[in-house]
Amino acid sequence: MDAGQHQVESGQAESFADALKPGTELLHGQFRIEKFLNAGGFGMTYLARDSLDRMVVIKECFPSSMCCRNDGNVMARSRQHQAEFDAVVKHFGAEARRLSKLQHPNIVGIHQVFEDNMTAYMALDFVRGRDLLDTIEDTRMKLHPRDVKDILLKCLEAVHYIHTNDVLHRDISPDNILIDGKGNPVLIDFGAAKEEATRASRALSALHVVKDGYSPHEFYIAGSTQDASSDLYSLGATFYHVLTGRAPPDSQARVSAIASDRPDPYRPVTGKFPQFEDAFLQAIDKALNVFPPDRIQTAREWIEQVDTERRRSAAMAQAELDRQIELSISKLVQETNKAVQADIKAQESKAIAEKKEAQRLQKLAQEQARQRKKTLDELAMLDDQFWQEEQERAREAASQRSAQSAHDEIHGTRRKKRSLLSRILPFGLLRGTFRSGGRSDYL
Repeated sequence: MDAGQHQVESGQAESFADALKPGTELLHGQFRIEKFLNAGGFGMTYLARDSLDRMVVIKECFPSSMCCRNDGNVMARSRQHQAEFDAVVKHFGAEARRLSKLQHPNIVGIHQVFEDNMTAYMALDFVRGRDLLDTIEDTRMKLHPRDVKDILLKCLEAVHYIHTNDVLHRDISPDNILIDGKGNPVLIDFGAAKEEATRASRALSALHVVKDGYSPHEFYIAGSTQDASSDLYSLGATFYHVLTGRAPPDSQARVSAIASDRPDPYRPVTGKFPQFEDAFLQAIDKALNVFPPDRIQTAREWIEQVDTERRRSAAMAQAELDRQIELSISKLVQETNKAVQADIKAQESKAIAEKKEAQRLQKLAQEQARQRKKTLDELAMLDDQFWQEEQERAREAASQRSAQSAHDEIHGTRRKKRSLLSRILPFGLLRGTFRSGGRSDYL
C-alpha cells in the first residue's frame, strides 16, 4: 500500500480528469491499471496488476502544471514547457532507478522503472495495511508504548540503511510510513525523486518538497545544505505527532521566533509521557532542534540512545574498544620501551666498540711511536757509526796523505834532478838512446 491508498480502502478514491482509466495497459501489457489512487503536483498513483497477476502500485510522472494527457500520451502543455517537461521526466526516471537499488524490509521495493506514454513510471510493492497517520488519528487504535518504540527503531534502521547508501528520503511523515499486517513499518514515497524534478524545472520550483510541521527549515531554502539530520528532524516530528496527537510547530515559524528573540514555540516532550523512558523522549527533542548541528546526527546514534539493549551493547562494545585501545597503548609502550632499551644497548655496544677501537688505535699509535723512536735511534746510531767511520777514514786518508807526501818528497827530488839532467843533455843523445831500445841511464 502506498501513500493515499488508505483513501481507496475507505472508499474515498477521487476521480481525476487526466488519470489513466481502469484497464489501461502499460509497457506492452506487462501492467494493467486497476484503479486511480491519488494525485499530487509531481504525478499520479494507481493500483495495478502485473503480468503474473500480482498487485502493484504504479507511480506516473505527471507534473500537472506543465503537462496534460492527449490520447493516452503525456505531453507538454506548450512548446515553452517542452524542455522543462523532458528534464523532469529524465530526472524522475534517473532517481527512480537509483532508489530501485535499495533493498530493505522496511523500505518499499521498486520492481521496475520504465517509460511509456511519453513519460516515466515506477512499479512498486503493494503493501496491505494502513499508514501511520491513519493509525494515530483513529480513536479506536491506541499504540502501546512498546509498539511505538518498535516502529521507531525499525524506521531508524531503514533510515540508517538509506543514508549509508548516500540517499536522503526528504519526505518522512506519518502518511509516508505504512504499517503492514504484522505491525512492521514501511517507508514509502521518497521525496528524492521530487527534489530532483524540482531542480530540473523552474515551473516546479514553487512546489517545495516540504510538509509544514515535518520539514526542517533547510528544506524550505533552495540550494541549502541537507544531510542525515534533515531526515531525522522529519522522523522526530512524526513521532512527536504519535505522542502528542498533532504535528510540531512549523520550522519556519520557529526560526522566525528565534530570530526575533521570542521563545521557541516548540514544547519539549521530555518529562511529559511517563510511559516512555527519558532517553526515548530526549532523543525526539534533540532530533527536533531547529539548527542542524544541535540535532542527532545519525540514525545509529539515535538507535543506541533509545534501545536499552543496544545502548548496553554499545557501552560494552565501547568498553571493549577502550580495553583494546588500552592494551594497544600498553603494547605500544612496551614495544617502545624495548626499542628504547635495544637502542640504549645498541648505543652502549657502539660506545664500547668505539672505546675499544679508540684503545686499539691508541695502542697502534703508541706502537708506531715506539717503532718510530726505535727507527730513529737506529738511524742515529748508524749515523754516529758512519760518522766515526768517516772520521776513521779521514784519519787514515790523512795518514796516507802524510805518508804519500813523505814518499813524494823522497822520490820527487831524483825526478827533479833527472829532469834537469834531461834538459841539460843534448837532444840527440836522448833520441839515440831511445832508438837503441835500451833505457838511458840518465833517465
